[in-house]
Amino acid sequence: MRATSITSLLLILCVIRLHHSHCHIWEEQRYEDTVDTDKVENDTPAAKGSRKQPHIIFILIDDQGFNDIGYHNPSIKTPTLDKLAAEGVKLENYYVQPICTPSRSQLLTGRYQIHTGLQHSIIRPSQPSCLPPNMDTLPQRLRQAGYATHMVGKWHLGFYTKACLPTRKGFDSFFGSLTGSVDYYSYGSCDGPGVCGYDLHDNESIAWGHQGKYSTTLFTQRARKILQSHNPARQPIFLLLSLQAVHTPLQPPKSYIYPYRGMADVARRKFAAMVSTVDEAVRNVTYALRKSGLYRNSVIVYSTDNGAQPFTGGSNWPLRGRKGTYWEGGIRGVGFVHSPLLRRRRRVSNALLHITDWFPTLLALAGGNVSESQGLDGFDAWAAISEGKESPRQEILHNIDPLHKAPAPHGDAEETLLKGFHKPNKRKKQNKKKKPLKQRTKQKSAFRSSKSKGTKKLYSEVKGRPDYAIIRATRMKENASKPKSRRMACPEHNLSWTESKVQSRLKAKRSSQPTAHASPEYAIPPDGTNESPAWDTSVQAAIRVGDWKLLTGDPGHGEWVPPQVLPTLAGRWWNLERASPSHRTQNSSEGVKNVWLFNISADPYERRDLSRQRPEVVRYLLTRLVHYNRTAVPVHFPPDDPRAHPNRHDNAWVPWIDREQDQGKMNHQKVQQKIRKKKQNKCRLCKLKAFFLKLNTGIMSSRI
Repeated sequence: MRATSITSLLLILCVIRLHHSHCHIWEEQRYEDTVDTDKVENDTPAAKGSRKQPHIIFILIDDQGFNDIGYHNPSIKTPTLDKLAAEGVKLENYYVQPICTPSRSQLLTGRYQIHTGLQHSIIRPSQPSCLPPNMDTLPQRLRQAGYATHMVGKWHLGFYTKACLPTRKGFDSFFGSLTGSVDYYSYGSCDGPGVCGYDLHDNESIAWGHQGKYSTTLFTQRARKILQSHNPARQPIFLLLSLQAVHTPLQPPKSYIYPYRGMADVARRKFAAMVSTVDEAVRNVTYALRKSGLYRNSVIVYSTDNGAQPFTGGSNWPLRGRKGTYWEGGIRGVGFVHSPLLRRRRRVSNALLHITDWFPTLLALAGGNVSESQGLDGFDAWAAISEGKESPRQEILHNIDPLHKAPAPHGDAEETLLKGFHKPNKRKKQNKKKKPLKQRTKQKSAFRSSKSKGTKKLYSEVKGRPDYAIIRATRMKENASKPKSRRMACPEHNLSWTESKVQSRLKAKRSSQPTAHASPEYAIPPDGTNESPAWDTSVQAAIRVGDWKLLTGDPGHGEWVPPQVLPTLAGRWWNLERASPSHRTQNSSEGVKNVWLFNISADPYERRDLSRQRPEVVRYLLTRLVHYNRTAVPVHFPPDDPRAHPNRHDNAWVPWIDREQDQGKMNHQKVQQKIRKKKQNKCRLCKLKAFFLKLNTGIMSSRI
């Protein structure tokens, strides 16, 4: 009897165990089916109305080029990224900005640079600049829609005051760096020689004690912790994982370099290893999404912030140009969307998209009201991404930078441009030629003689400023053998407080040079007159309308750089990020070129300039530039503030204006306290005097 009861119990336990295992296997199979099949749950009209707000994970990579991902280049090992992109939608006509700050500002605001005042360069650590205070951001709008918003990684949108910090721009939490480039292990960030400080922050405080931990791993761990601790039943989540990789310095862990040991170029080998660290980070984040139960209702967006820098191991091949330029290599971005919510997956999208489109796209996907954000330049492109419909975007303004002007055409080049439109008087032209030449020789002679008082004074004011590049270039040509002083070796971006003193001299120098206007064949006469053109083609600008792309001014270095061509670094990152004069074609017939036109659909590598063959297209695109320029706000590019130096703030990069204001308030409070104490002491003496006076009068009266 006892034996039969034991056997029956064992049978019951076996049945329960088999049932449990069967259910577990079924759940896993069901989960895999929801992940891998093209049919997505809840596609019925009734289900669409009741669909929950999706969890949004935006992964932003730094300086990853078009040729730096496995599905474009098999020599780069990115199995996770390749799989996610293959199961989602690859964005092959997706554009970003050529450098860090502009891309990040347009991602978070949905507005072009010309509407935020950030048209020129990037925000340096010592610059008192950030996003406009009166402009709403994507995390702020998502928070209004009920989202928990978190950011991990690189900010690079200014921090001179606490109002500029990520936690004041819509993020519930922030863990990462505020500047543009940080050491991957020590978290030191430099804004030039000797201007270095610690840059790792947890919300609004300095996150000390993380030295020695690799930043990509550290940021990934924090992202996983946020996802695993999130309660999806309470509210959806928006996570911006803005990795510092693969930006310089090239510091991959040694274990990641070994798979690329066959690469001869050391910089390329290290860069590829850092791309592999990104691939592993994305794998860990997606694993955390699945483990926490967020994956089925999530949207993963992967994007680079700009093109790669070939000098530091990156590759945009076969595209033209590099980071910091408006050629396709600088602005054509690597990107894809992976989500179970996509209606048409496993495909390549050629819809024209721009980084500003993420603001309205993600906000609309989250159920927010896009119309409440005024002045957006982005479009809601979810239908184009998810369903393969036509993109609502037909044109992109890449930028208009009025502070960046190309050299003026002169001499034979000017004569060629004017040929066939009007014949100027040769005598007048010769007179115009001679005047600038005389002025230039005077300027050269001033820089040639370092003993002259004026030159000494000018150099003493220019040391450590980006504007000294104009002076330095002239001096280097004539005194190449002369050793550089230590202070003159400062990087171009290292501005100083002498901005106001040097600016007048530089303006005088620039005004003495002839200005370049649009070529007469591309001139847009205002109001039907034949007077000066409405657009100055020496201004750096770039625009894409349909298949056509127009470049004016100096678009940057325009080489096609195959992988492993440049084994050595040409200069420090702060010089490479700043736009430098490009090697424009100069010969007796063409001179300095300021206008380029390409049909990007037919010529994606920009090898055939059609500006001469299609002047009517050039004119139309110039009118579009004029249209956008009328809506532009003034450029905000202030000089460096010496109060930002980390030496003043415990050797760390922190908001410095708030600190000084707080210190001023503290000092004021201390002074007020001292005054009160003095008054109190005086009052005590007064009381004592009055007491003794009464006592004395009483004694005297009693004696009488």
